[in-house]
Amino acid sequence: MSDLKLSSSSSKGDFKVLEGTRVICEVVYKNWFSSKATTNLNQAVLEIQPKNIWTSKVDLFKNERNVGDITFNLKGQMVIRYINPDRTEVNYILKNTSGLKLKFEVFNAEKALQFKLVCTSKWHQLHYHYDVELAEFDRQTELHELLVYCGYAANLYLSIISAAAL
Repeated sequence: MSDLKLSSSSSKGDFKVLEGTRVICEVVYKNWFSSKATTNLNQAVLEIQPKNIWTSKVDLFKNERNVGDITFNLKGQMVIRYINPDRTEVNYILKNTSGLKLKFEVFNAEKALQFKLVCTSKWHQLHYHYDVELAEFDRQTELHELLVYCGYAANLYLSIISAAAL
């Protein structure tokens, strides 16, 4: 896989997963104030829905079947729990590893770096664009699907941190 990116497509949070110039999928939020998002990927409908009004936990659905969740832990990290079709559970941690310039790193349960999301936008822009730098991706989860969940988790992280700063 080469030249993977997450590219903001609207100020309400929508983003595209790109491989080069090819659009793999576009994650679309229901509306400006909603944390509910959907996309179509590999003939499957992925939905991400808040579990509570604080959006501290969101559920992941694939073709209307619950396949996991995303939570914000006490260390300021996003935990992505995914249940594979064979019913094995896989956990990933997304954490911001940079102060001023956004850079997220994604680790598996064994603490092995899977990939980085390196922000290529300026801090004052409302749109965020990330270059994906692959490490030793373990392929326990389909990469494009995991990128959808990580892009959503990065947006959620920014909204939680922004709300805490107010």
